[in-house]
Amino acid sequence: MPQELLNIKQVQDKLGVSERTVFRLIKDGELKGFKVGREWRFEESDIEDYIMRQRKKAEQMFQQPDEPEAA
Repeated sequence: MPQELLNIKQVQDKLGVSERTVFRLIKDGELKGFKVGREWRFEESDIEDYIMRQRKKAEQMFQQPDEPEAA
């Protein structure tokens, strides 16, 4: 089954960010998108991948390294 393509507004709504942020994420290579004519389109799976990468980053930030036991 073909993947649903999302437009900028749908990506903004899904991520809860501004249009400017979506374009920054594209420019920085963090979000994949492509143009059809003058409009940007995004595969839903690419948005889901971005969300998963962000979750992993957040989890890693809060993981505490094991502290050595006091002798």
